[in-house]
Amino acid sequence: MKQRLLCLVTAAAAAFQLSACSVLDKEYVSIHDYLPSEQEQNLTGGRLTVHSAGALKSALLSMAYEGRTEGSIAFDSSYEGDAAEDLENACWAVRTEDALCAYCVENISYDFNKIVTINEADIKISYSKVSVSPKQIVYLGFSSEAEAAILSAMQKGMQTLTLLVGRSGFSAEDMAAQVTKAYRDNPTVVPKKPEAIVNVFSGAGTQRLYEIQIDYGMSNVQLIRCRRQLEEFKPFAELDRPDASEVERAYVACRYLVENCRILADGESEEAGSAYSALIKREADSEGLAFGYMELCRQLGVDCRIVYGQHDWKEHCWNIVRIDDSYYHVDITQCAKGGPALGFMQNDETFWGMYRWDVAAYPKCTGTNTFFDFFPPSMIDSVPTAADSTEKQEKQEK
Repeated sequence: MKQRLLCLVTAAAAAFQLSACSVLDKEYVSIHDYLPSEQEQNLTGGRLTVHSAGALKSALLSMAYEGRTEGSIAFDSSYEGDAAEDLENACWAVRTEDALCAYCVENISYDFNKIVTINEADIKISYSKVSVSPKQIVYLGFSSEAEAAILSAMQKGMQTLTLLVGRSGFSAEDMAAQVTKAYRDNPTVVPKKPEAIVNVFSGAGTQRLYEIQIDYGMSNVQLIRCRRQLEEFKPFAELDRPDASEVERAYVACRYLVENCRILADGESEEAGSAYSALIKREADSEGLAFGYMELCRQLGVDCRIVYGQHDWKEHCWNIVRIDDSYYHVDITQCAKGGPALGFMQNDETFWGMYRWDVAAYPKCTGTNTFFDFFPPSMIDSVPTAADSTEKQEKQEK
């Protein structure tokens, strides 16, 4: 029992060190050089000689990570333990305790022979068919790096992403949530919220391999076309930003959506909850408006994020912006229905009651200025708009 426990602990260490190695023409791309956990192996006459159960498991893992289908292992005459029993256990452990091998190794078989005083084993490894090419597998040290890798995949329009994470506590649902988070933090990376299906392969300890299938809800041709439309959408290209304060730029973005986007009720359309719907199709629900506002604020250099909460006890989205180092709420839906004085530049105190949200998940909005503090009635019409920018560009062209 002690010997088996030692084997399992050694396998875990070997698996973690091996998690960045390459399979030559099989499944994986080289990330780091492999160093066995136990330096008890040597290569003589084409055979790998091992001295312990830990070294045996490291040898099998090396073969699998290198993509080898055949190999020979010799057990030193002073081998510690029962070679035949350790080999059986090692083959099972490699297939089940290493996430990468659980993903790609279909079977490990062997012929065990005793030649004079030396035990030998001829190893054969068969690999399962997987859906990605070798260069598409990404190694990560920690699950906290997953969102950046997912965002990169979405930017490339990849439909399958395979992540090997050295240390992760994420379930399949947690990793699928990372896909949603990557989209919500970058609402113009794809035209609408993608759906994700995640398969998890576990290794020893906290090693995990995630096979993520991303469904964009459209063909590649449509995806490229819609993404190009978003990239080319720059309504404030000619706006003289240095002359406009942060609050003026935030209001310009708000005013643009109020004047150019038709407001839909939440849940009225499945396609209405995206930045693409708000900016390109010019109709959106509260989520789409909030995403559209995020993008316009980004173009104007205003810090902005989306809020998921409730308004009048119904699911609703709006934004929080940072103006002069203070945070304020902005609800484009309310601005369109009741005017900017009711939905633009509000603090927590004025919003709480009709609005509900997870106060721990968002910055505290403690700004004390109101809309009319920023924009007295006599100034409102003087704030530049996207239309002013277009008119300026036309005059320059003439």
